[in-house]
Amino acid sequence: MSNPSTPRPPFSATPPTVEPSPSDEELCRTLLAAYDAQLRGENEVADPRARVERDGPLVRFTGIETGYITGPRDLGVEGDALDALIARQRDRYAELGVETEWKTRGHDAQEDLPERLRAAGFVPDEPETVFVGRTEDLARLEPRLPDGLRMRSVTSLADLRAIDAMNTEIWGESHAHADELHRILTSSPDNMTALLVEVDPDAAPTSPTTHTRHTTRSRTPDVASDAASRPARDAAAPAPYDATRDVPSHAARDAAPATPHPASATPTPPSVPLHASRIEFVPGTDFAGLWGGSTLAAWRGRGLYRATVAARARIAAARGVRYLQVDASADSAPILRRLGFLEITTTTPYIWTPPAG
Repeated sequence: MSNPSTPRPPFSATPPTVEPSPSDEELCRTLLAAYDAQLRGENEVADPRARVERDGPLVRFTGIETGYITGPRDLGVEGDALDALIARQRDRYAELGVETEWKTRGHDAQEDLPERLRAAGFVPDEPETVFVGRTEDLARLEPRLPDGLRMRSVTSLADLRAIDAMNTEIWGESHAHADELHRILTSSPDNMTALLVEVDPDAAPTSPTTHTRHTTRSRTPDVASDAASRPARDAAAPAPYDATRDVPSHAARDAAPATPHPASATPTPPSVPLHASRIEFVPGTDFAGLWGGSTLAAWRGRGLYRATVAARARIAAARGVRYLQVDASADSAPILRRLGFLEITTTTPYIWTPPAG
């Protein structure tokens, strides 16, 4: 499934994998077969503006800011025919003048597909590991947060723009995806729930300084911290999204987020969330996807990501969803392994960008 609204971290090496048990290997094969059958094709892009175009085995999406190309495990063509198929996709997006992503998987039948994509001008981005977990197992986790924080559903465009501001703080560059997610939440509210973690206005906030690593661009994994945490309130009861709620002024949206000062015992509540993530349901399948997990640097290592994974698992369980799927960076992969997710394959996006001018 596409995840265009998640900023991409700098490349980092994949950590050592844990050897699966024989039963895990059998389950992984079952999950991979379900993944290939249910999560590759027209349901990979949720934006209601996206138009589906087909070219042989491929599904191509247009009508959105960044194009997207996907297909089955076996494209059914090799050699010159595969090169011609690739060239047609590139030329279509050149005609439209937009960047596009070709999503490959590590178990694709055409082993030379990455080489042929690079020859056609596609550039590989950071590889990720595809994890799948059983919802019934993950829903048993407690969505615990440090004292002084709360988790709640995103309920307005103002919330989504606050998340954009958080991601800009994390990455040092603009990440404006609020309007895209707003369209999805407005047109298909049952297909997505977004969560954020923020300072609880009804409780004294907790300083993160004991656990902070002061590298602004670091991607320190979020690890549960049960010693100073409590169950998140109403984690499995998402509030409805209100498309008509007032949007803050431009000045308020662009205000710099407050990062707690190391010397402050009771920092001023920040103007952006501390963490945000979402769950996307895929109608007609056994899956929901976990996307967009980002945490302000000063609040990493406090279990915020773990808590929202647990909360989203409970939301999925309430909907009767069997499996949760994640495209994980090298930093979040260890957390997902510890929580019980199984890695079934890898995925690498190949990006083609129109020539300047």
